[in-house]
Amino acid sequence: MKISQRLIDEMVAHAREDLPDECCGMIGGRDGEATSVVRVENAAHSPLRYEMDPQGQYDALKEIEGAGDELIGIYHSHTRSAAYPSQTDVNEARMWPEQVYVIVSLEDEGAPDVKAYDLADLKIADVDLDVA
Repeated sequence: MKISQRLIDEMVAHAREDLPDECCGMIGGRDGEATSVVRVENAAHSPLRYEMDPQGQYDALKEIEGAGDELIGIYHSHTRSAAYPSQTDVNEARMWPEQVYVIVSLEDEGAPDVKAYDLADLKIADVDLDVA
């Protein structure tokens, strides 16, 4: 996935602002290149998991499609663990199997780590983030 440093910075800022809870949102783009990130409220309000607010999820998708883009990814943060999918993340990805999943880790808040994965078929595969 191609993504600008500005969009990475937006996701990291969102993760920091939602502490102590995990944050979540959607990534819009086209042809494998991210063009926007749209925040969605974490309805779980938990530092250990996220659950996208249904209305927020709908509104985010409408915003992305309204800009002429498509949903190409979903992001969330890990507040206390590495930027690697949990079993819950993998299980939840069944709802959107074609998306790239981006995880922002604030395990070391001073050095956020951002990584991406393909979670289709309940498997974890690394996805390169081409940051420009």
